[in-house]
Amino acid sequence: MDAKSTAFHLYKQTLIRKNTNPIGQIYSYEQKDKIGQGAYGSVYKAIHKVSKQVRAVKVINKLNIKYKERLLSEITIMELLDHPSILRLYETFEDAEYLYMVLEICQGGDVFDKVLEKGCLPVEDAFKIYIQYMRAVNYYQGFKIVHRDLKPENFLFQKKNDLSSLTLIDFGIAKRCIDKLKTKSGTAYYVAPEVLDGLYDHKCDVWSAGVVLYVILCGYPPFYGENEKEILTEIKTGTLQFDGDEWQGISQEIKDFIRSQVCSAEKRLLPKDLLSHKIITQYNQKFVQDNKLLSMLTLNQWVKYHPIRRLALFYLATQLDSSELVNQKNCFFFINTSQTGLITQQELSTYLKVNKQDVQKLWPYIDCNSNGYLDYFEFVAMTLTQQEFLKQLQFMFDFLSQQDKVISQKSIKSIFDQNANFNNKWDSISDTKNHLAIVNQHEQQINVKNILEKDMDFNAFKAIMQ
Repeated sequence: MDAKSTAFHLYKQTLIRKNTNPIGQIYSYEQKDKIGQGAYGSVYKAIHKVSKQVRAVKVINKLNIKYKERLLSEITIMELLDHPSILRLYETFEDAEYLYMVLEICQGGDVFDKVLEKGCLPVEDAFKIYIQYMRAVNYYQGFKIVHRDLKPENFLFQKKNDLSSLTLIDFGIAKRCIDKLKTKSGTAYYVAPEVLDGLYDHKCDVWSAGVVLYVILCGYPPFYGENEKEILTEIKTGTLQFDGDEWQGISQEIKDFIRSQVCSAEKRLLPKDLLSHKIITQYNQKFVQDNKLLSMLTLNQWVKYHPIRRLALFYLATQLDSSELVNQKNCFFFINTSQTGLITQQELSTYLKVNKQDVQKLWPYIDCNSNGYLDYFEFVAMTLTQQEFLKQLQFMFDFLSQQDKVISQKSIKSIFDQNANFNNKWDSISDTKNHLAIVNQHEQQINVKNILEKDMDFNAFKAIMQ
């Protein structure tokens, strides 16, 4: 097989670097750039010295971590998840004292800020927000993950006054859920009653999502009290009411839609059913399409690219802010009619108006993690324009060369060697066959010579990217 048509297997997690060199070599930030305080540490605004991208760095004192396993679980979950409405983890750094999480920066405030500012939001705005976070819930529940702390404060906006830039954050108490969970967790106003009983599953997030929609529409929670004990008692024994003046102009259909979530777990709808509800269809954003973004010509061209070019673009696709990918995000959701956050071969062939067999032939080259779906980062990699990626050549080169002067077989091998770390990592977190790659051992052994025949300096790399 021609080296230039080599397909390779690569997990998205492999592209998230775990650095042991000083973070100051790569990022510049100062104490005055502090933008927040989390449960584990302080968050700073930082600038990547090469790409000039603005990012958030969470600085965690390892000596003061009370729940180390919880932090490691959060990192593992964020490494895996890949969705336009879920916060991105770009890379980590570690030294003797601190762990640094480099994250997507969100500078538009949170949903709670919006509610405080306006009292309550118009129905159309409320559903614009709801659809985005319910898509995220539907996606991560495909991996049998439960967030356990959905609330307005955990829905941030990439940009100020842009409701379509919603991002879900804080997987600090997220958990894999095969059987019932028992640990009581969450935030008082939004926690489901079965969580308080100490026996629950993924449906607890649907309750919280419904409560958030209630709060957005009227400005206050459905269950409240003078203190936490009273609030929790009300959640367990109270009845969902729509008595306030704010509900006078809101349809019975919307109230029933909220009731289908804020109800007993047995009657509660699943995210996929909520997203296909006629109310959602009514308020769903009609995505404007850039027809030049993806075509069979694009796919056929992608297959012919040098493997190093494809690898570089896969990497860059995991490293861009969602705010830089508005066209890609809109097109991705337009194609992904099932709203799972994963494009199927059938969905892609329907969008391209070609036979499924035509897509199947190209699939090994675009589905690089071999999970049977087109993930968001894979889609983004194929649809980045030259204008978008040529300004990041040095950034991509630094990753592929592992900060050396040339891209070598050794540097490429070190990247693919990271794949082995993820083959069994999710045994303890997920066995979801539909979403996780199942790859035979021999398929994981990459012949680096098929990807790179000889050392490639920056000029040679630049040439294959043109």
